[in-house]
Amino acid sequence: MAQEMITSLQNPLVKRLGKLLERKGREEQGRFLVEGAHLVEEALKSGAEVVTVLYDPNREIDPACQRALAEREGGIQILTAAEHVLAKLSETRSPQGILAEVKKREEGHWKGWLQEQAADKEHLLVLMLDEIQDPGNLGTIIRTAEAAAVDALFLGKGSVDVYNGKVVRSTMGALFRLPVFSLSLPEAVREWKQLGGKLLAATLGDRSLSYDEADYAGKTAIVIGNEGRGVSPALVEMADAQVHIPIYGRAESLNAAIAAGILVYEARRQRTSRKLR
Repeated sequence: MAQEMITSLQNPLVKRLGKLLERKGREEQGRFLVEGAHLVEEALKSGAEVVTVLYDPNREIDPACQRALAEREGGIQILTAAEHVLAKLSETRSPQGILAEVKKREEGHWKGWLQEQAADKEHLLVLMLDEIQDPGNLGTIIRTAEAAAVDALFLGKGSVDVYNGKVVRSTMGALFRLPVFSLSLPEAVREWKQLGGKLLAATLGDRSLSYDEADYAGKTAIVIGNEGRGVSPALVEMADAQVHIPIYGRAESLNAAIAAGILVYEARRQRTSRKLR
């Protein structure tokens, strides 16, 4: 399967892949790293454009990952690498012995996607994130949104890079299945409203509805705010309604990822009970 063994940290490929550990390198190369057998398998099965796979021949690769790799072997550069080389390219304490270089997904223009989907789906559901900065939060939100069959995620400016290693790992493969667009949220909201969509802003304000009192039918966008500041005042002003999740204990608020999960699953519950698609 492999063409050659890489043992030197000075290898040109290793040096280039090492740059993908930083946002600047990912943006310059248009690629990112996927680490671990499960995520490599998900990338391969999703049809993502996998460029290179490096693995440690002295470690056993998960059989499911091996099958996915065999099915996609043509056109992918598959190389063996020494343990210390893979460790150099790893962000985890216990590298799993396999990683892949993947091209970023070609998103196209979000307006075209939104117009097409809005014309086709009466009950489109979109999650908007306003300056979410914690990688773990973003990854968990993407994973939860995909599980709840959210149609797309709009990531506002000032948010953490969606291809950050911790984000990618936290999605557990959902990143390869859920459309994610990085954009200006105010512009996206204006376009959304022109297409007949409504916006629900998650807030702690007195004017807000309890999350289970809001109506999530039709074209609905839910906006989740920054971990510290919440939804920006400009987006709150643009919202058709504000919603909150009741706090019964002494905590001041919920984690952004937990709040997003509760809201998208309430939306899914209402849509499922009404058989809305």
